[in-house]
Amino acid sequence: MKGITQEKIKIIILCLLMLILTEIYTGFLKAKLNLIFASDNSLTMNLRVFPGNNTTICADGSNPIFIDVALVDSEQEPVPYSLINVNLINFTGKVKPKYPITGKDGRVTITVIPDFIQPKPDFSAVQSLETDVSVKLVSNKSREFSWNGKLLPPPVLLVHGFQDTSESMIPLKIHLEGKGLLVYAIDYDTGSDIETMSGDLENYIEKVKSDLLRKGIFAGKVDIVAHSLGGLVSRYYTTSEHFCEKQNVRKIIFINVPHHGTPWAEAGAALLDAPFLHQLYPTADLFIIIFPSFINKGLNHKIQVANIALENDEVVPLPSSTLDLWGIKTKIYRIGQDPLRLDSIVSNQTSGSSFHRQILFYVPVFEDVLQFLTNNQPFPRRRK
Repeated sequence: MKGITQEKIKIIILCLLMLILTEIYTGFLKAKLNLIFASDNSLTMNLRVFPGNNTTICADGSNPIFIDVALVDSEQEPVPYSLINVNLINFTGKVKPKYPITGKDGRVTITVIPDFIQPKPDFSAVQSLETDVSVKLVSNKSREFSWNGKLLPPPVLLVHGFQDTSESMIPLKIHLEGKGLLVYAIDYDTGSDIETMSGDLENYIEKVKSDLLRKGIFAGKVDIVAHSLGGLVSRYYTTSEHFCEKQNVRKIIFINVPHHGTPWAEAGAALLDAPFLHQLYPTADLFIIIFPSFINKGLNHKIQVANIALENDEVVPLPSSTLDLWGIKTKIYRIGQDPLRLDSIVSNQTSGSSFHRQILFYVPVFEDVLQFLTNNQPFPRRRK
């Protein structure tokens, strides 16, 4: 019994020594005692926030607010080991760390990542989707401090198809802007190679972000709505090595995209004097070699996707428009009756008479695009 008692005493002494050494190194108990006896509202939080107060952030689920907190007492001495309570007002989001506690220097850096802003389900008239929000911070014995700003949905980028311009996207652009979205439309040379087009898209996305920044709006990612060839360009960019560095696309909505090529490519190359179209034949390198070697076989599994196709598209057969291999469902439309003849497609390429292009002027498609943009969409299935 005496041996057991001595063993317990040794353990107790060892624990006390460890406690004393810990206290000498950290000052934890002293800090807690000082906090207990401090007066209410005697502590002050000095904040450094990026972006600053009264700025606008595009809430894409990854665009952060950084808050550096320095907690001090009435003598301007740091207050360590104090929990900072973070309250998100009028929005939801992720707070990292989940339980922010000041360090020995009285400081802690908090990251708030707002979730995507969901519009009200009944929004139909012209309205602003800008939302006033606040992040309120309070600690035991401190006054409340807050950051105030505004949240917006991510900007939308419209990407036109082959031998077309941004003018073809104007009706859709007007429709989306009328619902309060920030909308841009790119012009690019569709007669070049797909790598060059991808570079044009990358540069334009950065231009959109810079343009918004000059207006005091912080955007990290864009949502893309792409028609026909524009969809292949978007896929190429977002599954290439360049995208791994930028990570600047949140969602892609495809409209009449030849995801698996088109059998009309060879004939179209001759009729339209467009050698590039040879690259869109189903057995071309783009579909057989390039996309299979890119991220997730050519459809990024970290980007939300929606897909729209025409049952009677005379340029892109329905089987070529689907994304079944990645588990993405396709919303299928039918415009008119029978497909046009190939000579009609060529003669009406600029007039918009082909069904393939008419879909860009079809109001039900506008409404679907709006719903896809303002609601979360599925991510492509991982492919090995």
